[in-house]
Amino acid sequence: MKRWMVLAVFLVIMGLWVGVPMLGLAVEPGTVRLFAGLALAAFMFGYVPEGDLVETGEPVRLWRRFAAFLADMVALFLVLHPLLSMIHVVAAILAGLALVFSYFWLHPVFGRATLGQYLVGYRIVPAGGVNGDPEYAHRTLSAFFALCQFPVTFISASQDDATPGTYHWDRESHTQAVRVEGLGR
Repeated sequence: MKRWMVLAVFLVIMGLWVGVPMLGLAVEPGTVRLFAGLALAAFMFGYVPEGDLVETGEPVRLWRRFAAFLADMVALFLVLHPLLSMIHVVAAILAGLALVFSYFWLHPVFGRATLGQYLVGYRIVPAGGVNGDPEYAHRTLSAFFALCQFPVTFISASQDDATPGTYHWDRESHTQAVRVEGLGR
């Protein structure tokens, strides 16, 4: 599936989630949001990236990672909000944190890009030439906190001694982000 098609499906489901209840087209807006969220969840975990992805060798800059993070967080909100609003607040917070962590952790473990990463064209792989196994859980926590503090992260990434596309969460976890492009068919 091409990137623009994935973006179109994402935007249509997001439009249903927001638009149908807002326009008053549904008697029960919670049901529409629940089913739109479930459809988006099925799409996020079931979409098949276009075949034959090739690494380009270009660095994955922070703005690209931040854009992917925002797209993933919007998608996760649309999926989790209807489900977690049905349970107690404390349980919803704990379940939400666990599910968000699992989403960002399991995709690189299985060698797949998240929805946001796929849309902007990169994925996470083990770093080449490094002793040690990739620590995806450590990477997920470090990258999540760094991207949540984006002004500080942008400033530290723009320093003269910073290597473009390589950040502390990559070095510490023995992973790297690689740009990918699909071969035309």
